[in-house]
Amino acid sequence: MDLITVVVPVYNVEKYLERNLNSLVNQTYKNVEILVINDGTLDNSQDIIDRFVKKYSRIVKSFIKKNGGISDTRNFGIDQAKGKFIAFIDSDDYVEIDFLEKLYNSIISTESDIAVSNIIDEYENTGKSSVYKNYVPEVLCSLKEDKKQLFNRMSVWNKLFKKELFDDMSLRFSKGKIYEDTRLVPKLFVKAKKISYVDDALYHYIIRSGSLMTSSDLQKNLDIMDAFDDIINFFKKEKLYHQFKAEIEYLAIEHIVVATLLRVVKSSEKKDIEKNVNIYIDYMNNNFSDYNQNPYLIRLSKYRKVALKLIQKRHFKILRLMLDVRG
Repeated sequence: MDLITVVVPVYNVEKYLERNLNSLVNQTYKNVEILVINDGTLDNSQDIIDRFVKKYSRIVKSFIKKNGGISDTRNFGIDQAKGKFIAFIDSDDYVEIDFLEKLYNSIISTESDIAVSNIIDEYENTGKSSVYKNYVPEVLCSLKEDKKQLFNRMSVWNKLFKKELFDDMSLRFSKGKIYEDTRLVPKLFVKAKKISYVDDALYHYIIRSGSLMTSSDLQKNLDIMDAFDDIINFFKKEKLYHQFKAEIEYLAIEHIVVATLLRVVKSSEKKDIEKNVNIYIDYMNNNFSDYNQNPYLIRLSKYRKVALKLIQKRHFKILRLMLDVRG
């Protein structure tokens, strides 16, 4: 059995960490090293880590570093990893006990470079949950052979990667930026010869207020445009941009025009909404001038189609009311 490295960045997550680590030390796949990396946490997370190291010293390894953010911490984990395969698990989430086994078996049986599981989204505030199912190609293939794989959630944490993908030092998380997964995972998908999928929901993603990806901080949300500049430049460098332009454009519609702008509209003062929205719309017009004609717009949910129209028509009062109704 090949060694699998699991990288767990830790910062102020004492409420969630024990559940996370219990799900990892009890994996059915046994040849594993769990790198628990304290990124300068200010709470009692290290006490929990120390307990697990004492009880599971063979597999749990503790590291303490100066705070540098989740990207810096994951990069640190990549550098320390000894496994042939690597997984990145966020410390406020948890996984099914056969998460690693099923993803590993998928990679081995298909000779793929990345294996992907479905996701259970758990909403902390309401206690509700829903299953996110990946788009799966009819036959095992690369991203170039089925570009719609790019529309799957570009998270790093519901996946198992061949460690050799990270031998290219340019394939690292972007330090000090949010949307770090959005920047990196498409690049890893491009580099993978084959991507396989497990038709089971094995990763529990906790959606909680205060997390980076639910943040309404206007300055942080501007990072989404920098992320797409990064993606565009990578695909151009690989001479793949024209081949993937429609897919990248659709991702920009989803991530910039809909998801991010909904947070911007909700968090902005009424007098500032149009000014803040225009920053993002100007970016779209400058980079994707005909995005309203994108062939994949049919994929948007009814709610997102309505939100897109309201944003484009600047009907912000109706949009805010719709957001309040949906909570």
